[in-house]
Amino acid sequence: MLALMSEMKRNWRRTSLTGADGAPVPDDWSLLDLAGRPLARLYLRQGGPQGGRWQWFVQIASDGTPFNGGTGTAATGREAREACEALVPPGVQERRPG
Repeated sequence: MLALMSEMKRNWRRTSLTGADGAPVPDDWSLLDLAGRPLARLYLRQGGPQGGRWQWFVQIASDGTPFNGGTGTAATGREAREACEALVPPGVQERRPG
């Protein structure tokens, strides 16, 4: 079971967003459950005072309902992923279609 949980924690997929030029947006990731529903997102900020930092937000509340579960910035993508994974409630990533 522990191996399954750690595997679920790494269910990050590149988002399908495109920029104004039609090219895929780099460094933009979503954490999905088994049904393909988004749980969290992170992306690298460009420009401005937070440029070069990672913006992250969790799209699910601690009770498992769709809600803002937390937001923040991190110096690295790894820190942002860890922050998101820590806030996603246990068992939510194992949700299946239905």
